Amino acid sequence: MKKITLLSGLGCLFLLYSCASKAPVVKLSGPQVTASAKELVRITDDVVPEFQPCLSPDGKKLLYVIRDDANTGFSKWSIRLKNDVMLPGFTPLIGNKTDRPSWTDNENFIFTYYASKPTIAVTSVNKLGLTYIGQNAYGDFDADASLSPDNKKIVLTTTLQDTRNICLVNKDGSSFTVLSEGINPKWSPKGDKLLYTKLSGDFFQLFELDLKSFQSTQITTGEQNSTNGAYSPSGKHIVYIGTKDKFSHLFVMKINGTSLTQITSGDSNETQPFWGVDGNIYFSSTAGARQPEKAASKISNVFARISSNNITQEQSAYSYPYTDIWRVQPLIVE
Repeated sequence: MKKITLLSGLGCLFLLYSCASKAPVVKLSGPQVTASAKELVRITDDVVPEFQPCLSPDGKKLLYVIRDDANTGFSKWSIRLKNDVMLPGFTPLIGNKTDRPSWTDNENFIFTYYASKPTIAVTSVNKLGLTYIGQNAYGDFDADASLSPDNKKIVLTTTLQDTRNICLVNKDGSSFTVLSEGINPKWSPKGDKLLYTKLSGDFFQLFELDLKSFQSTQITTGEQNSTNGAYSPSGKHIVYIGTKDKFSHLFVMKINGTSLTQITSGDSNETQPFWGVDGNIYFSSTAGARQPEKAASKISNVFARISSNNITQEQSAYSYPYTDIWRVQPLIVE
């Protein structure tokens, strides 16, 4: 693995300075939850849209991504840390051009770094610098990397011949293997399966790949997009985003496709759920998010270099002008 150190003044300040969120200036509403959920809690409340919450394995810290539309290109994206998920404030990490974090343990995380090509790197919440996974990018847009529960493999997505693919590498970046076309891969708690999203007919659906047999099973069906799937800590249930007509909401069901339950509803859009070890589902929502004076610009130009139709669904999760991070506790049907 190739190691570099970021020594910019801003980078140093980012790791040493913790920023408190500004107080709300307007009365804020929140996502509507169904009778199948309880304890809805707002986690972030800033003008910039916030995405991709990821709770640490010990359930104490939260990584998430912001999009600052005052910047241009990939400089819009940066990673923030909440050292205590329930307390105000945050700490910026690394700097701009960083995206899609996933914890490898309670101190270190893997993420996308927008270098000359988007590539995968690892860093610590307590130290400067980063280490690239592998010597070069694996494709035209490496992203969504996460470490297996046994700490041996990394799953990621990349663009090869204008198609988004799910791939595996060893922890040291060696032995690159393409598994399937698809996006948004997530490890099962045991590390023997992957949940991912792939186009099936006219709609995106969830699939589960068995890493022993390499057999793929379609989990969701129907005339709606089902995306951004994630396992519960027990592995018995999944949460995902169901989109039909204008709005996208949280749904939970057993991994065998039964006991489907809607968690959020109403005139809002939810995206990128993460099921934490504390039993809560963390997610981004457009409901109640504060809006800056000027509307956010479209972000399609940011992804111009990966213009494949396969990327449309993936980038749509980041395209909302305003989002905050919330959490909710689902009432599980065993």
